[in-house]
Amino acid sequence: MPEIELRVADMSDCPLIKKIDLDFESNYVWKSQIVDDLDSYSIVFQKIKLPKTISVPFQAGDAFAVEMMVKRQEVFVTRYENQMIGFVHLERDIINNRILIKIGGVKPEYRRKGIGTAMLSGIQSLAQQNAIGRVVFTVQAKNDPAIRFLMSKGYQFCGYQEFYFPNLEIALFFSKNIR
Repeated sequence: MPEIELRVADMSDCPLIKKIDLDFESNYVWKSQIVDDLDSYSIVFQKIKLPKTISVPFQAGDAFAVEMMVKRQEVFVTRYENQMIGFVHLERDIINNRILIKIGGVKPEYRRKGIGTAMLSGIQSLAQQNAIGRVVFTVQAKNDPAIRFLMSKGYQFCGYQEFYFPNLEIALFFSKNIR
């Protein structure tokens, strides 16, 4: 099996990053229900099976945003078989000693081949090398494949934010302590 390379993106990577298709299909969505009583406030998430598989387009930023993320060295790219097949946008939150993964993924034809696991392992190693205690992922509520992947790797649901994405989708947050 060819080696998987994970490295900090440079400006020459920008056109390739913009071409990576991060659209996904899902059979489930996480639905939130908020109960606001006088004495309590609760939020319940329920995984709902959809009547049919849906295709969800990736909520991409514009070209300038990608360039700015690369300039700030917040983008890591993954190369495999001499081509760029994935990337992640991460931000270091120094105050809370964590890495936030905002967007990222692998080209559809390379999914379910261990590439995402290798990327995740590289991110976790980066966190350990920099004494960062936690990695947090942001995921659309419709992105059941990513949610299942993260949960299978020991990540746990830790919060949400409504109207987070450009399409006003709910963001779910999954985290894992790194030791």
